[in-house]
Amino acid sequence: MLIRPLILPADVPALLDLFERCRSDDGQPPLSEHKYASLTGERLSGAGFVVEDDGSTVGYLHLLESQRSGTYELEIAVASAKSDFIEGRLVEVALEHVRGLRGNEVHAWVYQGGSSRSLESLGFDRVRTLHQLRVQLPVERSPIPPGVAFTEFDQADEEAFLDLTNRAFRGHLDTGNWSTEDLHERQAYEWFDPAGVRMVWEGSRLVAVCWTKQHPRGIGEIYLIASDPDRRGSGFGRAAALEGLRFLSEAGSSVGMLYVDASNDGAHRLYEQLGFEKHHTDLAYGLKL
Repeated sequence: MLIRPLILPADVPALLDLFERCRSDDGQPPLSEHKYASLTGERLSGAGFVVEDDGSTVGYLHLLESQRSGTYELEIAVASAKSDFIEGRLVEVALEHVRGLRGNEVHAWVYQGGSSRSLESLGFDRVRTLHQLRVQLPVERSPIPPGVAFTEFDQADEEAFLDLTNRAFRGHLDTGNWSTEDLHERQAYEWFDPAGVRMVWEGSRLVAVCWTKQHPRGIGEIYLIASDPDRRGSGFGRAAALEGLRFLSEAGSSVGMLYVDASNDGAHRLYEQLGFEKHHTDLAYGLKL
């Protein structure tokens, strides 16, 4: 078995084949979208490590620094009967790489009930629980707050969008502290549709946003949702969610889907009221170096 650094673009075809073999039951790839997209983009975000066994690519680890300096996130794709052993070796290589970068913390995701044995054996502890919720579409509409209007995203809205979302997700490892470059990278995804980014306005003030994504098999995702933290309790988050679900339904989705942190009680209450139910759980493990 050989573990070596990723070579681009030479490794991409074998990795895409590996990801297809690792694809989950509901069609989700083994890596999150930002890491997945960087493999075929103009530049690699982070670092990658490939596992070869008997001339075949059987594993891959992608390592990326999070929005919090010194904290790194890793995700693993392994298609082998020796998966626990391979995952453990990959994580050891990644930890040495992070130490060389003077990083101080590493997070690792385990998706859809996957094994955490290799992480726990290296001292990782669970640090986050993320639920995927789903609802049948369409959902029943309800009155929107007075004075609210909906538009699709326009490039002129970038500053307002970033101000709102960065205040809403302050301190969040995945979504907090986005730059204009971060926004543009995600707008470059082939599925991006500005009409699917529903902007919620109260007069000239942006008070909420619901960014949607169409998946195959009739699944539509609320990819990102945020409301003005200074206007909590005004109903703007609910209005944004319903507007996003309306858009997804009219675009042909029969199921709405989103991810929510297990600790976010307010969001859970809202989504339960809208008819969402838990589909599966993803777990994040962390290790301080």
